[in-house]
Amino acid sequence: MSTLPRSSAFLGFASAFVISLSADAADAFDFSIFVDPDDHMFDASALLARGGFIPIPVIITEPAVQGGFGVVGQFINSALGPGGQGARTMVGLALTGNDSKAGGIMRTGQFREGKARYQLAFGGADITLPIFPFGLDRSVDYNNSVFGGIAAARFKLGETNFWLGPRLTYRHTEISLGGSEEETELGGRVRSAINDVIDPQQYISLGASLHYDTRNNPVSPTSGINAVLKFDRYDDAIGSDADFNNLSAVVTSFTEFGDAWSFGILTEYDAVSSGAPFFMAPSVALRGVQHGRYSGDSALTSEIELRRQFTPRWAGVVFGGYGETHVEDSRLFHAEDGIWTYGAGFRYRIARKMGIDAGLDVAKGPEDTIFYIQFGHAWMRQMD
Repeated sequence: MSTLPRSSAFLGFASAFVISLSADAADAFDFSIFVDPDDHMFDASALLARGGFIPIPVIITEPAVQGGFGVVGQFINSALGPGGQGARTMVGLALTGNDSKAGGIMRTGQFREGKARYQLAFGGADITLPIFPFGLDRSVDYNNSVFGGIAAARFKLGETNFWLGPRLTYRHTEISLGGSEEETELGGRVRSAINDVIDPQQYISLGASLHYDTRNNPVSPTSGINAVLKFDRYDDAIGSDADFNNLSAVVTSFTEFGDAWSFGILTEYDAVSSGAPFFMAPSVALRGVQHGRYSGDSALTSEIELRRQFTPRWAGVVFGGYGETHVEDSRLFHAEDGIWTYGAGFRYRIARKMGIDAGLDVAKGPEDTIFYIQFGHAWMRQMD
């Protein structure tokens, strides 16, 4: 389902108006719940542990949509402990600086005594995004009015760390060029290249995903491996208006050394076959690169991160990345390579008992310097 690009959301436990509504009204505003009794520092462990409904602000720093703000209401049915996945229902709304709007609901949980997990999601957006066509530095805005959903499950394979399961996705889209773009020469060239997806279209896929997970924490890992392989087939036999394949492979690895250091590496490869609509083209996903800035028939992203824990609460990170795209059939994008980024940031252990961090990153890419407000690891979107 098309969503807002990586939003760099700060799930605002640091905001004073984060309130758990699961408690009795008499103690709903008891902010002592945010104080850790051991070190007397700000902490959200007790809030998460008791579950219930938690409204959470979301700050969007992505320049592709000119920033923005939203809110996510989380209904947490059980604690999110290290290595576990509590049941959650999330309802979210967002509005961006370029008047894009998005909303949706997602439910995740487990059954069969934790040996099976599921994800259900449905939502919609009226979103304006830039594309950089024909290898040019100038962007062209397009609007995508989209709604759709996903249903996925995965099952633990015996006593191994592998999980396997089916996926079903559906999206309905209506594409248009933004503003007066069609009146320009470049806009006319883009219109000719994407003309086959301008009319309302629906895209339906059946697929499967294979997961491998040994992380010590699902939100802010410092050791272990997480690998995800996904394959989706869009086909007119199941009602899709286009026939194509979508492949995604992501491997993240984390290693601790010494008492305070950890090292992470991410490698991601995404590809679509001929027939895929341009807005599903893979793009380089690095901190410091605007969403969709480099797109093609396939994209390779790799990033490393070094973390230093200074105190039990505070840590610093430095990172760098490389990306490239490849083009075979695209009428819109050109291949790009040599995309380098670097940056640094800090982390605060916002939920000590659960090992969850929040923080801020500043990243420099080929064109822009972008800041990201993080909750959990910066690679959360790529990990399962």
